[in-house]
Amino acid sequence: MKITLKFSIIGLILSALVCCQKAEKNYHQNIEKHTDDIFDSLVNIKRDLHMYPELSGEEKRTSKIVAEYLKGLGLEVITNISGNTVIGILKGSKEGKKIAWRADMDAIKIETHDTLDYHSQNKGIAHMCGHDVHTTIGLGIANVLSKQKENLQGTIYFIFQPSEETFTGAKDLIDNGLFDLIEPDEIYALHIGPAEKGTINTKAKELFAYQKSIQIKFEPDTNEEDITMFLTKVMQGFVRNTPNSEPWSLDYLSDPKIGLENKESIYKDYFILQYSGIDKREDYVSFNAHFLETNKENTDSIPQQIKSKILNSEFKNSLISVAYTSGNPTVYNDPELTTIGLQTIDSLYNTDLIKPIYGQIPYFNEDFIYYQQHVPGVIFLLGGSNTEKGIISMAHTPDFAVDDDTIKYGVKYFSSLILERTNSK
Repeated sequence: MKITLKFSIIGLILSALVCCQKAEKNYHQNIEKHTDDIFDSLVNIKRDLHMYPELSGEEKRTSKIVAEYLKGLGLEVITNISGNTVIGILKGSKEGKKIAWRADMDAIKIETHDTLDYHSQNKGIAHMCGHDVHTTIGLGIANVLSKQKENLQGTIYFIFQPSEETFTGAKDLIDNGLFDLIEPDEIYALHIGPAEKGTINTKAKELFAYQKSIQIKFEPDTNEEDITMFLTKVMQGFVRNTPNSEPWSLDYLSDPKIGLENKESIYKDYFILQYSGIDKREDYVSFNAHFLETNKENTDSIPQQIKSKILNSEFKNSLISVAYTSGNPTVYNDPELTTIGLQTIDSLYNTDLIKPIYGQIPYFNEDFIYYQQHVPGVIFLLGGSNTEKGIISMAHTPDFAVDDDTIKYGVKYFSSLILERTNSK
């Protein structure tokens, strides 16, 4: 009798697990179907935003479109917190985790070769960094998940942020009380990358190189030519890269042998000296340099190393100061959430398009780091290229373009990820 009861209980547990797995599978099948249903409308939104790009701090039209769309979905909408920021709040049917999704909205100043029927109507301004796609995908995710409310155990915060290109939007938003208003457990975002459409790339910890500008000041009577020769040699001494490689070139980012997706990537360990030069002022002479470095410890120690070399040289009595003058913090993806994010999407969609990367991307950066300083989170790179059609999604280039199917990939992948994370224990 006891044995029969024991097996009956086990049977009930197994049956419940199977039912849960089937229900979970249905959730994501519904996400895919709903994404397909709204795809054409999302493409229209993206094309409209592409036609009327707005610079950092000027995203009034875009933010109005976003706010009205979110209100139409029944979300609580907040618009009076920081600049043109729009926040949509979607509460599930049960208590659970609180997950934030960030989408940026601003465009850049650039002259383009855009020949699309829906090219920019604002001369000299264009969405050549893909923020129109980011905004559209964010709206799509909000739409899809608003229809999954009964299956949602938690709260989702949709942050549509201005002024990412000036690296001020996220910081201003936080300084104006974002985290007094919302309390996310995790935060996620995407950025269009140059890989083929549907490809998802990211890595744990630093995604981009550290970018620093350093200024070395000397007494005004110091010989400019001698200082330039000396410090150029010092700075060149920090230059580092894989032998016979060119990490300062973006041409190899997608190369299967040496690009970001290969463990032997040339973008794993480097110091790139971008600029150096002298500046003569009335009360000082300064040597200025800008560089990219993948190792934070090196970045922290470089000013002291330079100072030490100067104090052991003929210029020691002329030195005034050595200091960094600028350098934004770099994106730092939470290692655990990075692994979970990639594995979750891969398991749900069983695709070979989910690919970790191993190097740090030079020249680019993202103000998403300011959120990550408060909340663990991950930013993903979503490929937007279609090489067969000649579409290459290399950001900030005059020929930048994104295949429309990228919207569909972004909405379904990240809707599923967010649902899984809100419902996770």
